[in-house]
Amino acid sequence: MSEKLEGLKISVVMCTYNGANYLCEQLDSLLAQTYPVHEIIVQDDGSQDNTWTIIEKYATRYPQIKPFHNESGLHGINGNFFSAMNRATGDYIAISDQDDIWEKDKLEIQAQSIGDKMLCSGFSVPFSTDGYPVQSDMRIPNVHLIRDTYICAIPGHSMLFKRQLLAYMQGGETLPLYYDWQILNVAAAAESIVFVDKVLVHFRRHNGAATASRPVGNRLLSGGGWRYVTLSLFRHRELQKEVRRRFTTVLPFLEKLPFSTQSLKDAIYMSRLQLEKGPCSFFKRVVFFIGHSRSLFYAEEPRKLVRWLRAAFFVYSCGYYYRAYIK
Repeated sequence: MSEKLEGLKISVVMCTYNGANYLCEQLDSLLAQTYPVHEIIVQDDGSQDNTWTIIEKYATRYPQIKPFHNESGLHGINGNFFSAMNRATGDYIAISDQDDIWEKDKLEIQAQSIGDKMLCSGFSVPFSTDGYPVQSDMRIPNVHLIRDTYICAIPGHSMLFKRQLLAYMQGGETLPLYYDWQILNVAAAAESIVFVDKVLVHFRRHNGAATASRPVGNRLLSGGGWRYVTLSLFRHRELQKEVRRRFTTVLPFLEKLPFSTQSLKDAIYMSRLQLEKGPCSFFKRVVFFIGHSRSLFYAEEPRKLVRWLRAAFFVYSCGYYYRAYIK
């Protein structure tokens, strides 16, 4: 390992809550990293199972593990992660879930790849040991800010990022936007992301996971595809209310960022369009989406006409991301 790599101090941050079933496997994979870890911050949010006992046991054996226990009740996902990340002293922070398994060279690959970028990620492959359905997509994801404003294209557990990035998210624990969405959007606004075409994390899916969601096929001829189209069209007004509700938070978040990139300027303009009402604004959104069709979707669509048609329909389908909020 080169001197340059050895000089990068990486803090791993893990938050736990009732994770005793799988915690040991993940802690073992963190301790087995080929890149030396500066510290492993493990912060528990009031677990009712054996999680804290396991953490204390590992901390006794491995001095790089720094355990913390929330004493003021449940902080939730955002509160717990922001609190834990602010304890980090390394130059870089790597987020860890309590139930995944990392490849042994995850941190080494990311340390070699991040360069002068703010954030580095790679593939996270789902797996299950209890029959929970999983579905993988090994296409290189689109991490343009325009797409990222709608959905977090890179999960937090795959991220390595510069600790200074946290300075752009003061008060982020109080926002109704997940911590990893905030991290990703800061880096995307700065156009400062590198994605590694390698599997870095084995992402466990199980019924007890805080972010458990069952995969749905989105091909047009599948049940999921028809639901995507029909729900987007026939419940557009309800979904658009959710879009506007979300962008009342997204727009101020973006406007506070100090970058002068074209990505940020375009995302702010689009966010303002989403908050406007009326047929004129509807038409302007359609024009914007077609003009930025390469920035909207998970992966590149090489057929120009198909891409433009999908982009025009995005004025309806963008609300599909928030379908869980309507009855």
